Amino acid sequence: MIRHSSNRLAARLIVPILVCALLAFAPARAEESSAFGTATPAVLSEDEARWLQRAEDYFNTIDSMRAVFFQTSSEGGTAEGVFYLRRPGRLRVEYLPPTPVLIVGDGLLLHFHDTELGQVNDWPIFDTPLGALSSEEVKFNDDLIVTEFRRRSGTLAITLVKQEDPGLGSLTLFFSEAPMELKQWKVIDAQGLVTTVALLDAETNITLDNGLFVFDDPREARRDR
Repeated sequence: MIRHSSNRLAARLIVPILVCALLAFAPARAEESSAFGTATPAVLSEDEARWLQRAEDYFNTIDSMRAVFFQTSSEGGTAEGVFYLRRPGRLRVEYLPPTPVLIVGDGLLLHFHDTELGQVNDWPIFDTPLGALSSEEVKFNDDLIVTEFRRRSGTLAITLVKQEDPGLGSLTLFFSEAPMELKQWKVIDAQGLVTTVALLDAETNITLDNGLFVFDDPREARRDR
């Protein structure tokens, strides 16, 4: 059952933290990128490499997903809602009140809408951690470099950074082994802020309405006045 937060301030805190998380993998300026250097893949045993391949194969069998989520941040914010994904490049994150946020990925841009303030921010979707989950093909150690791999107690944890900009942040994916299933992800941005999203009751390869991935931009309505 989804629980509603009793602290509206905590719910509001999740908004700037999530913006930081979304920008963690955004392209750096040239001077920043060169300062960060490039990432080096972790050295894996043969068994770890096989499990990494299984996680990659699992991702690439998913065309769509719907799941309830519970989100926390290191700043004390919490939020809940429903996550929708249709690859490539389409996703929707619907937050429950009191968090006034809607996130829509339309295949090109990721739109972050603060419905209370009426503010909208847009980023190229594949430059964000969420975009990494929605790309047409997930391939580890290509653009996303595996810097840490942990396997224990029937779970996998795979930490990824952008190859060219590893200092901008990391994305860690957590899977169960039996069955292989994505359970949560964690983003750490360049300032060390942590956002964790746990998935519940996930359904995969289901039919999702096209309208979920269309962003009704309030800025267009204001321009038409």
